[in-house]
Amino acid sequence: MEDLHSALHQHLQLAVLDGHEAVIIERLSEPHAQRLVSRVGGRLPLHCSGVGKVLLSHGGPELIESVLNGGLRRYTPRTVVDPAELRNEIAACRRTGTAGVRGELTEEADSVATRIVDGHGRVVAALSVVLRAGSVKHQAALPSVLASGLGISRLLGWRPGIRVREG
Repeated sequence: MEDLHSALHQHLQLAVLDGHEAVIIERLSEPHAQRLVSRVGGRLPLHCSGVGKVLLSHGGPELIESVLNGGLRRYTPRTVVDPAELRNEIAACRRTGTAGVRGELTEEADSVATRIVDGHGRVVAALSVVLRAGSVKHQAALPSVLASGLGISRLLGWRPGIRVREG
């Protein structure tokens, strides 16, 4: 995380799943970057935060159905609250291991996130970079975030060839 922070000079968040929320367990902040609503120990919704979408996508069918059927709160005009649209995003995230958010939780912030996988193929956390909305193209930040996620996953025992398990 420190390498990614040094390279991007943006906020980084590491989160784990707790029930129907993402809990931030580590955050590296950048003094001059976008103001964040999150803090270590704070909770983020699964359906409209980068780390949340990653954790939701890999949380299994029961969690996905529970969140989709539980009423999706709109935080900004860009929050995805259509279950069909969110299903498509979830499917894409499962395929790629990444999620992007554009002004869905707060209008001023975008996020690019990836999964952290352990040696058994379980998604145990999500890592994201939070950017000022529109300041950086998601495609520019994605390779660095993905490489950092893979590096952390390797520290947890994941290796190429270990399939990512669902739920």
